[in-house]
Amino acid sequence: MSSPAVSIIVASYNYEQWLPQALQSALDQYVADFELLVVDDGSADGSPAVAREFAARDARVRVLTHADGGNHGLPATLALGLAAARGQWTAFLEADDVWLPDTLSLRLAAAAGTDAGVIFNDVELWPMPGAATGWFTGYVPRVMAGHARRGGTGQRDFSLCGPMLVENVIPTFSCAMVRTELLRACDWQSPVPRWTDWWLWCQLACRTRFFFVPHRLVRWRLHAGSQHHGVGGGYLHDYARMGRGLARLLGPELTAGGRRRWLWYLRLPAPLRLAVRLGRMVMYQGPRRSLRQVAERLGRRAR
Repeated sequence: MSSPAVSIIVASYNYEQWLPQALQSALDQYVADFELLVVDDGSADGSPAVAREFAARDARVRVLTHADGGNHGLPATLALGLAAARGQWTAFLEADDVWLPDTLSLRLAAAAGTDAGVIFNDVELWPMPGAATGWFTGYVPRVMAGHARRGGTGQRDFSLCGPMLVENVIPTFSCAMVRTELLRACDWQSPVPRWTDWWLWCQLACRTRFFFVPHRLVRWRLHAGSQHHGVGGGYLHDYARMGRGLARLLGPELTAGGRRRWLWYLRLPAPLRLAVRLGRMVMYQGPRRSLRQVAERLGRRAR
């Protein structure tokens, strides 16, 4: 059996409501040369049955579960999918998001003209009733505008090492496609499991270049159950843990690559690192809007 061009990994946990749309959007791609790996993380709802139904209809779909059928968390679930992936490229699709039909075709067209190890695209915010969106309406346009400046609206690849170490500038797993061999070389043991994506992107940003496709190819669903977290509830502690973990993991690479200043940055106290991040926000969108969004992220009422 020949290997597909792309392995699509969908980590599924109790998203029966959204999963059918996500899987159908993958199968509706204009490019057919892919496999779709649905990795269930011990769902207690009807998600496994939904996945099996899609697999029965289309041979490109495979359903994977942990050996004990239990819930092991996002890092272990994605790693299980990656171990089974046969494609040259691996793309992630979150179980509550939707791809437009030309997502893979535009990414693969970009990949054919670059040596970049990560191909990613702009996203459309898709808020459900009751979802908090204020932070994201500032964050997403800001980071995407930065990518457009770096990439010359899709004309060249670029490094994201510095920007990525400051903050996660790829907002959702669903908008990225990575060379499989590079993903397999990554450490998946994030010190903050809910930030597994940022942990991976930081490693990749220090090892390869990125190519930005300036089209909104992903509908990023925001809803009450989304895994998006505010600054409260231990955020500062987690931010400090990430800095220490990245400094340990990437220190030798940053030093050898002549980027020691970023190692010094990672070793700064977390409040100082966050001040750098806030400064980037203020430069892009001004102080009032930035502080209003930070207030929302802290869980306070913005005035």
